[in-house]
Amino acid sequence: MVQVSSEYISIGCNRTAHAASWGNSGLVAFGADTLIALYSPLNENSKGVQETLPGHKGRVICLKFIERGHEAGIKDVGLVSGSADNTAKVWKINAAGKWINSATLEGHTGAVETIACMRAHSIEGETDMIITGSADGTIRIWERREIDADTDEVICKQIINNGNKYPMSLALSYLPETKTPIFASGHTDKLISIYIYQNNSKQFEKIHVLQGHDNWVRDLSFATYTGSDDITTNNLFQVGDLVLASGSQDKYIRLWKISAHVPVAESKEVEESDVDSELSKALKETELSSEQLSTKAHLITVDGRQYSIMFEALLMGHDDWVFSVEWQRPLMVGNKFSQPMRLISASSDKSMMIWSPDAETGVWVNEVRMGDIGGSTYLGFCGALFSPDGKHIVSHGANGSFHLWRDISQTKDENNWTPEVAISGHFKSVESLAWDPKSRFLLSASLDQTTRLFAPWNRKVNDKKVTTWHEMGRPQVHGYDIKCISFIHDWEFVSGADEKVLRIFDAPKSCVQSLSVLTGEKDMMQDIESRPVGANLPALGLSNKAVFEGDVTRDGDVEENHFTSHAKTSATAETLAEILDHPPHEENLLQHTLWPEVEKLYGHLYELMCVDTTHDGKFIASGCKASNPEHAVIRLFNTENWKEVKTKIDAHTLTATRVRFSHNDRWLLTVSRDRVWSISERDVNSVDTPYKLVAKMKAHARIIWDCAWSHDDKLFVTASRDKTIKIWAQPDEKTPNWTCVATIKCSEAVTAVDFAPIAVNGKYIIAVGLENGRIQLLSSVDMQQLGQWELWHSLDERLCHYGVVRSLAWRQPTSNNLLQLASGGEDHSVRILNVEY
Repeated sequence: MVQVSSEYISIGCNRTAHAASWGNSGLVAFGADTLIALYSPLNENSKGVQETLPGHKGRVICLKFIERGHEAGIKDVGLVSGSADNTAKVWKINAAGKWINSATLEGHTGAVETIACMRAHSIEGETDMIITGSADGTIRIWERREIDADTDEVICKQIINNGNKYPMSLALSYLPETKTPIFASGHTDKLISIYIYQNNSKQFEKIHVLQGHDNWVRDLSFATYTGSDDITTNNLFQVGDLVLASGSQDKYIRLWKISAHVPVAESKEVEESDVDSELSKALKETELSSEQLSTKAHLITVDGRQYSIMFEALLMGHDDWVFSVEWQRPLMVGNKFSQPMRLISASSDKSMMIWSPDAETGVWVNEVRMGDIGGSTYLGFCGALFSPDGKHIVSHGANGSFHLWRDISQTKDENNWTPEVAISGHFKSVESLAWDPKSRFLLSASLDQTTRLFAPWNRKVNDKKVTTWHEMGRPQVHGYDIKCISFIHDWEFVSGADEKVLRIFDAPKSCVQSLSVLTGEKDMMQDIESRPVGANLPALGLSNKAVFEGDVTRDGDVEENHFTSHAKTSATAETLAEILDHPPHEENLLQHTLWPEVEKLYGHLYELMCVDTTHDGKFIASGCKASNPEHAVIRLFNTENWKEVKTKIDAHTLTATRVRFSHNDRWLLTVSRDRVWSISERDVNSVDTPYKLVAKMKAHARIIWDCAWSHDDKLFVTASRDKTIKIWAQPDEKTPNWTCVATIKCSEAVTAVDFAPIAVNGKYIIAVGLENGRIQLLSSVDMQQLGQWELWHSLDERLCHYGVVRSLAWRQPTSNNLLQLASGGEDHSVRILNVEY
């Protein structure tokens, strides 16, 4: 019986302000391309992403948990996600404990940009209110009612049209001391609209517009004031006041308060003196009719009660767009349920700030500022969230990674936060995967212009052995989309990108030492003394330069970096030489884990498509984009002198999509867009012609995407867009010709294929990746009858990708009855699956 389980999922968070939400249960849900990923940052073993939920057909833009309960008993009852496919979906945990999609909210004609769910101290009732704002310029109010454990009913109650000013942000709460819903919406016309529910018409009505921001309002958040120990803060707010925070692209955060209005006895106006009247006239004349900045309270009446809305404070501190603002959650302090007056904001100036009113003056100040320094290509944060107890912060950045910070302050005013291990992943399609020759770590290449190194972190937690996978390095951060990678030796790989040059990288000393410590494999440390300490990327360059011990940075560099916070801090020999005792944080990955580039290989005239290396590391074969036979040649490079060998393999007329050397290096197999495979044979004696073309055949009706050799090199497999896989074998070992021994039909186009590295129970096993993201495992009947193949196991949809599977790679077996399969897909994810048999 085959059992497949997920060992590791690495996937980047979408680059939108509302893409993540932290629930009361401690779970962070975030949008990752079209999937929703579930991640528990406070897991003691730092497990990373637990699972991904497929369902949406477009990118997931915003997520919010639905809450119900009273004060300390507030629980998450579901999750709402909005997507670029114009729908929102409700998710909940069913009776079996699995997350399922219980309802879909259809009706919007544009992408769902923002969602609000009720946030208050007591949320009761059998229905939940959900508000969605969309790029079609409308806000829709929905009511969700549970039908049974698997399904919900959601009714659209009201549609509010805003014309061409579409909503960017929404927040929903109750008016002070009532159960009347109120929501605020921030728009692309810089205004914040306040809507209040009218009991007689059962509809929301626009009551007031808050002016002040002079750019798009990106985020809104409500909190209900519960009183404070500081006298000054109590003077600012009354218990029960609703406080609204708004963050905008004008770099500022504004606070507004809505409170129950107590009428004051009017005092007689004093006669204005002449000076005053002239001044007031001048002021009246200069006032622009449209923009009035005022701190005067605006009175509104709802159901016979009066409320005042007024501007409370302006929070200045960020140097760039503010993407998100969130209040810390209310929590039990002693036996009282209290709302801390603390706000967290995230900005594209690479920092997050926590704001709170100063105890003596009541002025809002930022207690702590956290973030990153350096990394020239880095665009700051998209959002920041408080944990349910307010002791942790998680934020997601523009390059898809999370940052986790923990409050280690001993006293209330100390404000000491420390970074913890978080998760990261590619934020564009993953194109190629390669295990190192000893299968100790995995390398992935992606269109997000990075190659990333994943390895297991083996350690003891509470005397138990724990293994979790993490991103341990980012050897190449490039200016071109990276398409293909292959290992030459244990610590040396070649990568090809959307440029004409192949680049060779060699691991630095710090990387080898850190990996040895984290994986617990001591034998990695052989002959590392000659290696450079690390590498850094010059400000305008594409090549990683090696840094050696004792290299001194020029004085000029240091001076330069003091002036601007955005200057790229070059990594020095001292910072690079650090050996890590935990997986690196994002700021380290950005600049301290690069591998030095040792060689470039020239020859191709178009963008590179595929590369492979002989298992003895002597030759590299590569192919590039081609529309005629002249450019469709496979070039071979000798790794001894890094020169191209004279004889090219001229077998194809169009782009070669994959080159694979057999395990014994005797054969070189190539497949192409012209639907032909070709095989060349190794000639050990020849310097100019190490591989000579011996066979080729038109094999499929559409493009051949991938090919692979069996572990004993007796068979190879080709996978094509014509929805078939063909197995080829040599009838006679003496003559180099291959015939098709089996054709296997699949339900979709086949985009990736790989043979298992060993025979399993006397059978060949093939992993097959399809265009719709599904992965299947096929097996032969035995090692002799190659005409019959059967489905060995079809993987559960939740374990697979959404979108094309780009690459599959088996790991060499590390333990009995267990194989590991790595897969990379267009959904930005790298997955490692455990296959137990």
